[in-house]
Amino acid sequence: MADSMCGTYEVVYHQGAEEVEIKGEVWLLGQYYNMPSDFKRMESHKASLIWCTYRKNFRAIGGTPYTSDSGWGCTMRCGQMLLAEALTRLHLGNEWRWKSGGCSDRRYHRLLRMFLDKPDSVYALQQIAQFGVDLHRKVGEWFGPNNMCQVIKKLALYDGWSNLAVHVSMDMTIIESEIFDLCCGKSPAAAKASSFVPGGPKCASVAGESSGAATADDGVSVREDEFKPLLLFIPLRLGLETFEKKYTDCLKACFMIPQSVGVIGGRPRNAYWFYGCQSGENGKLFYLDPHTVQMSIDPTMEQVPDETYHYMGPTRLMAMYELEPSMAVGFFCTSREEVADLFVQLRENVLRAGPGIFEIFKTRPRNMPAVLDAAPHATSPDDDTDSFHDLADESLPPLRDLEQEDDFEIIEFAEGV
Repeated sequence: MADSMCGTYEVVYHQGAEEVEIKGEVWLLGQYYNMPSDFKRMESHKASLIWCTYRKNFRAIGGTPYTSDSGWGCTMRCGQMLLAEALTRLHLGNEWRWKSGGCSDRRYHRLLRMFLDKPDSVYALQQIAQFGVDLHRKVGEWFGPNNMCQVIKKLALYDGWSNLAVHVSMDMTIIESEIFDLCCGKSPAAAKASSFVPGGPKCASVAGESSGAATADDGVSVREDEFKPLLLFIPLRLGLETFEKKYTDCLKACFMIPQSVGVIGGRPRNAYWFYGCQSGENGKLFYLDPHTVQMSIDPTMEQVPDETYHYMGPTRLMAMYELEPSMAVGFFCTSREEVADLFVQLRENVLRAGPGIFEIFKTRPRNMPAVLDAAPHATSPDDDTDSFHDLADESLPPLRDLEQEDDFEIIEFAEGV
């Protein structure tokens, strides 16, 4: 056990957090730092990131014995961190910075409450586990990055305050027209038939469909021509068994794009959220590690003790060659103009940096079938290839009462990671 400013916690393992002097050019989620002269500014940015870790002593998930996610929830926590970064930009702005001693901003605390480990928090671990069951992942089973992207896509439909459009680009392929149509609130059928015109006509509401927009009580303006903020995931596999060095520059270029919200990846069976990189051939990746067990937050508290959600320790770095080849890259855009700029950045800065790690098309090629309503296939607990098809949103169930004992299938406790 160890004591820190964040309270009493357990470190499941400690690796990669040595005190090292960082020099040269550094990119954190699209922001540039020249080290060591920009050290204080970079540290302020790092400390402002929402840090989601294992928690313990929350109410058991449904009929399972699980009161902690230690040993199996690391990818879920990394997905929470990436999503929290997107929501921070949306609700607090790109330049928002947290200060030790607490933050009184009501929007900030509302955002944190969305991730508390309680059944009615939209992005709670319990909700993630529920939708993992729908993807044939039993409670207590490890997620891969692609699994997490699909779950976020589903859960975001319940978040009226943020009103996100979440797109998962399957088969390492980006179709611009379909993404623009999704942000305009068009149905999958309408999106399939439409075309992309950058900066073109305003979005038109689809008759008879709910926009999923927030109410006036959420402090969000609801308009017929609303362009939903985009959270784009690109699941990748950059190598067969290990990460292939030839993709290094392309992956690093992703962190240099202003719309970057990082990468869900890590070592085999150990997930991290990567949020930056050093320049140069041997430059390393910056990451936050969820493998620390903290006490679950009492949901009845009037204000969330926010210091448990910010990492103040030494910077964690990882060499590129240590990466597991399966990962998911994330980007976030708040406007039509940012989406159009993202596609330009991906073409000019990422794909030109080395061998293409994905493909981009203005519209879907005639010989490329659309994946609109495919069900996931079952995967075994030992299958970490994380391969399944995209999910449609038409049959969205209500969030379940997670106190019911028959909600989940129980498996044996996972060994500690």
